[in-house]
Amino acid sequence: MAVDSVPAGRLGQPGVVWGWFFGMVLVFLAGIVLSPHPYADPRFVVDFVTTELIVTALLVASLALFPAAAVGLRAPVVARGRWLAPAVILSVVAFAAWVAARRALPPDAGFDTQASWLVLRTTALVGVNEEWIFRGVLLAAFARWWGLRRGAFAALFMFGSFHLLNMAAGVPPVLAVVQLCSTFLLGSTFLLVALGSRSLVPAMILHGFYDFAVVDINRMIAAGAPGEFSLGVMVCGALCGVWSLVEMARLKPADPFAGR
Repeated sequence: MAVDSVPAGRLGQPGVVWGWFFGMVLVFLAGIVLSPHPYADPRFVVDFVTTELIVTALLVASLALFPAAAVGLRAPVVARGRWLAPAVILSVVAFAAWVAARRALPPDAGFDTQASWLVLRTTALVGVNEEWIFRGVLLAAFARWWGLRRGAFAALFMFGSFHLLNMAAGVPPVLAVVQLCSTFLLGSTFLLVALGSRSLVPAMILHGFYDFAVVDINRMIAAGAPGEFSLGVMVCGALCGVWSLVEMARLKPADPFAGR
């Protein structure tokens, strides 16, 4: 399939794409630096909703530069069934771990269930925004510049490197590098489901829910739930990521979001 089969807008102009991307990075960095809470505090996630809303507004405005269809903002279809499998497994495991952790809470834990909705509010926006940026605009641009396979791996590297910003919130450099590697793997599962469905929508949903499950399970662990639930989700994410990387290594030249 030809790489120009979907109207590209400004995706073919590296100066526009990079300028737009680093502008987004500055917004995120400002939100991190201005947060009154450390990164490990759940209140950091809850309060970060303001930054995410600003980013969402900027992304909507950027549709003037990067057309919706070209960056995967379209109804999903099943184009590659096997590419959806890692995402399905990861979502099932994350949901099962979240339910199990909730049931394992001590009766007197005093867990704040209302705060879970506030966490979900933020992570839902995280899923929308980060998928739009990395699996949407950057993947679509890089695929046009360098081909789909190299573009996909470059978009993954950018996604992983983006999480180095967490050092501005007090994350130690060694842990930030671990986050880079783990998000590189996780991002491959999100990327593969976006390619398999020709849409960002499933990746946005999976990303938002996965982040919610991880944050909320960690809150439950702090309230007395067993720690192995978090470990299980992370191990599953890594294994699904490796599976997805193997599939990505076989990618052929194509427009990421063209075709029905």
